[in-house]
Formats: sequence, C-alpha cells, structure tokens
Amino acid sequence: MNKQTRQWIFDLDNSSSQVYNLLGSITRMDKDNFPILSRMGGSLLRLKKGGIQVPHWHVNSAELNYCLSGKAKMTIYGNAQEFTFTLYPGQLTFVPKGYWHDIENIGNEEIKVIMVYENEQPQDIGVAESVHSLPKEILNSIFGLKSPGLFDQLGIEESYDEIIQTQQVDQSENNLANSENGKNISNPFTINLGSTEPQVQTPGGIARLGSNPYFPILSGLSVFVLDLEPRGIIEPHTHPNAGELNYVIEGKVRFTILGPKGEMETNEMVKGQVFFVPAGYFHYLENSDSSKKGTVASFFSNDNPQFLGLVGGLSSYSNTVLGSMFKKDSDFFDGLPRLVKNVLISANTS
Repeated sequence: MNKQTRQWIFDLDNSSSQVYNLLGSITRMDKDNFPILSRMGGSLLRLKKGGIQVPHWHVNSAELNYCLSGKAKMTIYGNAQEFTFTLYPGQLTFVPKGYWHDIENIGNEEIKVIMVYENEQPQDIGVAESVHSLPKEILNSIFGLKSPGLFDQLGIEESYDEIIQTQQVDQSENNLANSENGKNISNPFTINLGSTEPQVQTPGGIARLGSNPYFPILSGLSVFVLDLEPRGIIEPHTHPNAGELNYVIEGKVRFTILGPKGEMETNEMVKGQVFFVPAGYFHYLENSDSSKKGTVASFFSNDNPQFLGLVGGLSSYSNTVLGSMFKKDSDFFDGLPRLVKNVLISANTS
C-alpha cells in the first residue's frame, strides 16, 4: 500500500534554524527532528556579507559540504598544515573528522552551503571555547610568552556564538596559495565539482561524481550532483553499502521508495527539500517537470557507493526464473533487452 506519510522528507530550506542572528543562520537536520536518519545528518549554512561560521571541529564525524551560492573563504587546519581557499558555487569540500575549519563570507551576496555528516547526531567543539577552557599561564607558556602575557587580556566568556561578524573583509586573501616553509602545497580537500566534465552523460541528464576515485581525499562520504532533463529518470536501484540523502537544488523531483517491511512512499519534493533513503532500500527519482530541468545533490554515507540498478538486475536472470516470479510463460520475456549494466539516467520515452 502506498502511504503518503512524508516520513522520508525534510524541508531543510524552510525549517526553523537552531542558530540565527542578523549575520546568518544554521538549520540542522539530525535524528531529533528527522528520525528516519541513520549514519547521516546535515545542516544548511547561510551567511550574510562579513558573517563567519566560527572555527570548530566535529568530534564524531567528517563533513562534506557543497557551495550553492555566494563566495566565501574557508580555512582547514589538520595534521600541522593549514589550507585557506575560496568557495564558489559548485565547490565541494571534505573536512576529515576532527579537523578544524571555518567559513567566512567575503562576497556581497548571501552564501549558502549544504553540509552533510556521517553521523545522525554530529557533535562539535568550538576553538574559542577551547581556548577559554585553559588557564592563562598555560596559554602563554605554549606560545613562549611571559606571564602576564597576551592571553591574560582575554575575558571569560559565558556563551559562544556560532556565527559572528568579521572585523574586516580582506580581499587580498581570496586566493591565497597554501604554503609550508615557503613552499606551495596542493590542497587535497576541495574541488570545483560544478566545473568538472560529467562522468555520466545520457539523453536523460548528466551526473558529476564527487566520490572515489574522482576525489581521493574522501572517507565515508560522497555526492553525485545530478542535472536531469525534463522527465529524466534515475534508474530504480539500491545502494548496498550506503544511505542516501537527496537535496533538491532546483526544480521538482518525484521519488518512490520501498522498504523491507513493504513500507512504500511516492511523493514530490521541491527546491530546498531533502529525502533520505536507508542503505539497501529500493528507490528511484524522476524530474517530474515536463518542461524544465532539475538538479539534485545525492549525498552518500560511503566514499564509493555501490549502485545496483533494476535493468542489470532483471537482465541477470533467465526467462524461466522471471516467468516463474511474475507468473508468466518464460517466452513472455523473450523481448526483454539483456543489459547487464547500470543505465543510471534514462530519458522518459512515454
């Protein structure tokens, strides 16, 4: 039975933000407000000009973020190396678990970034509260300062804002080259996925794969950005090794999902909405607009998600097996094309 429960959908763009001030907002999507989630969570960051998501790290999860609009500066610190770079729309960035990072809006328009985690209840710690937790003499000592020193001038904070105002926007830092001891080092943590050649191109649409081996730094997370032609179809399929969290960037998308207990839902999502598919569940997507293209970011809880499509699956079994299963004579399936491969994206021929 098809029940329109909408238990799989979360309206990320229009839900109440847990963090909000005049500089921006953070809307979180976790086990508390989206109970169907398993091994995945997410948030939507919006920053006005000059707003900063403060430096922090995630205790129990890596982060994979995708820039939807605006221009920002991001710094990642880990393993005694610092990487500062610019985010543009289409930029995909991976932050390993425990690495420190921030995002600062250096453009004139609002920046919007979707962030996905490999935990349904991600936890984080801020750099500012970490500093304030230490005695001043310890802070001065590790920096080689005599006490009383610079850190004695820091006050005691009672609360820590997650979004703050930058004192100035330094445009000279927009495209800083990363360096260590004066030598340039490459930045493995980010790629401009939006400008890469699509790995999948069919009459039904294209897919840019932010997964291994195309983005080698990834661990535990990945994303496919799908541009679907009008009525374009993502082949019905399963992911044995990954949950899937789909965010609609543009257009409207119809989906069907089937679970192991016969639970089934067909529904439509619009821009800014998410639907979650647990690992192994059967599902498909379709651009339900007959005249406009649609774009979806499909995030996965694996850096190399497996795709088992219906076309290859049915093609793998004999006419005898298919006939017995569907209660038809075996020759009924003589006209079925045998395509033991993934179609991935198909045009709607009806």
